[in-house]
Amino acid sequence: MTKGDNMTNIISGRIRYIDNTNRIIGLKVGKRIKFYYMQRSLYRKMSRYLYKERFVQFTTKNQTTYYKHYKVKTIHHFTKIMALRYRKNIIYYDYNKVKSGLKELFNNLEYKLFLDLELSMHPYYKDKNFIQEIIQVGMILEDKEGNIVYEYEDNIKPTRHKKLTKRTLKFLQLNQNDVDNGVDYNSFYNKFKKIIHQYNPAIIVWGKNDFLSLKRSYNINDKPSLRLKTRYINLLKLHKNYFHLKNDIGLFNALDLYKEHDESQNHNALEDAKVTRKIFKGFKKVLNKEITIDTSNYK
Repeated sequence: MTKGDNMTNIISGRIRYIDNTNRIIGLKVGKRIKFYYMQRSLYRKMSRYLYKERFVQFTTKNQTTYYKHYKVKTIHHFTKIMALRYRKNIIYYDYNKVKSGLKELFNNLEYKLFLDLELSMHPYYKDKNFIQEIIQVGMILEDKEGNIVYEYEDNIKPTRHKKLTKRTLKFLQLNQNDVDNGVDYNSFYNKFKKIIHQYNPAIIVWGKNDFLSLKRSYNINDKPSLRLKTRYINLLKLHKNYFHLKNDIGLFNALDLYKEHDESQNHNALEDAKVTRKIFKGFKKVLNKEITIDTSNYK
């Protein structure tokens, strides 16, 4: 069955045909099999659930194109996948349950640590020995009620490459004296470790780079990993999944979704941590249906 406006259809039915090589499924509509194509990222996410005779529901644009030898419409996102049974259906994916689970998670978080890191950058020439290091940190610790418990910012002296590259100096609002007069990595590590042990916060970040940079920094500085003691919430990934965005969205573009602002992106760790906190609060309001936002420009 199909329903929708001139822009989008909601398609429902059992899978009658699968071509895993070309990422295509076929559903019987009337007396004909109609074909629907998945982009690679969506296929990777959903392929483990897709088998013949399973019931699927998804949205698709009205536009029809040709792919390989198929006449197809492109699937935008799935809303439900399940096996129909006489006694009880088996649900493999339900977007509404994903949303409700996310709402419950956000509403029940205790301490949250909004974290942003700035890194040294590769030189303009190729240097296979160069390793990016954390050179600035911004952290805001918040309790369950949203009150700020602790706020911290500092510049951090690099361990391996003491002198900042020209690319780093051009991109960040830093100079060499800023990091030379900063704290050493051990000081930052001990503060971070103390917060983790004392408050066990959910660490809220925008994208995966901060998590990966921390993981790398433990090795660079011969410190015990805090990986098993930390839990991260990647707001960027949640936005992509929740709003079905095709591409990554920048931190300040995400802020635009929630409010008009006059902040300019200066690539300052504490300022970016503050922006991450604002986005978190806006997204929580979306989850609780207090506000709606328009993400159509990013789909």
